Amino acid sequence: MSTTNNTNYWPLYILAILTIVCIGLLVVSLKQNKFRLLNGVLANFSVIFGGMTLLVAIEFLNVFWLSTTFYIILMIILIPIAIIYSLLGILLLWNAFTVWRRESHTLGNMLTLVIGLLIVVVLPIMQTIDNRFLSHQTVGLYITLVNPIIFYLGFWFLAFITSFIMTRLFRPKYNKDYVIVLGAGLLNGKDVSPLLASRIQVALDFAQKQADKTQKYPRLIFSGGQGGDELLPEGEAMAAYAKAHGARPDRILIENQSKTTYENMMFSKKILTDQDVDLTKGLFATSDYHTFRAAGYARLVGLNIDGLGAKTSRFFIPNAFIREYIALLANHKMFHAICLTLILLVSIISFLVGNGIFL
Repeated sequence: MSTTNNTNYWPLYILAILTIVCIGLLVVSLKQNKFRLLNGVLANFSVIFGGMTLLVAIEFLNVFWLSTTFYIILMIILIPIAIIYSLLGILLLWNAFTVWRRESHTLGNMLTLVIGLLIVVVLPIMQTIDNRFLSHQTVGLYITLVNPIIFYLGFWFLAFITSFIMTRLFRPKYNKDYVIVLGAGLLNGKDVSPLLASRIQVALDFAQKQADKTQKYPRLIFSGGQGGDELLPEGEAMAAYAKAHGARPDRILIENQSKTTYENMMFSKKILTDQDVDLTKGLFATSDYHTFRAAGYARLVGLNIDGLGAKTSRFFIPNAFIREYIALLANHKMFHAICLTLILLVSIISFLVGNGIFL
């Protein structure tokens, strides 16, 4: 009898072990680097396996009120997600309309418009064409090719969102020697934009709080070169703005040659090295949606530091996150190209075998 019971419980044991393993790996990964997609992957698997473990345990216990409570909570979580998913195209178009009214009409600011039109207009048209004009096998091949790509992109997007949420739960210690403030474009070629001002302000707030707590005001490195349509380097405009808003002039350093985030980090590191600053005791400040990718560049140049994220306007969050997600994929394009190629090869072979075309 005991052997039979133990055999019946083996799914619960396996799920519990998988949950513990994922959580353990997540803790180790977070200690090594708070800003990487692996954290999101491990967190998502921890939630999935943990939820399955809880579900199986409740089923084994067979307690009516417990199972009823669990399923009610599950429905409360899933129903809003289902509603958002079903209205995703319309919500994206509404966001695109808002961004169009309040931001510049650049390609980067039109991502929600493009994706919204794809969901609301293009996909229904393609589905109609598939059903009316294409053979069953052709439609099957199309689904075989498209679905894995959508699933793959969705998998990494969820990992990105989860990773970002976790980074917002951590607060840096007030023991820093420096803060690198990353530049952004200037308005009218010379004025600090609201987005750039928010990056400067989050660094100033941290510096002042640290000074209040420890009497140690960190160095502030304002990093940004001069664009083709700018009248002065971003770093210089940022430094002037910071001085006007309470920064200590004697703790300001200016990096005015960089054109990219990678160069922001690399050139700032050189200045800090010349100043004999402890590189391990630092932060960088940027927009919250940009902290993830910026942390990758920081580590690429040898700065193992975390980021301060300035809040982004709510209406701009979807566009910003989609843009950052695309940039993250592009930064690891070889890895993703290999993974997608392997997934598609397996899908195609499965389709051919399943339809008796191959083997």
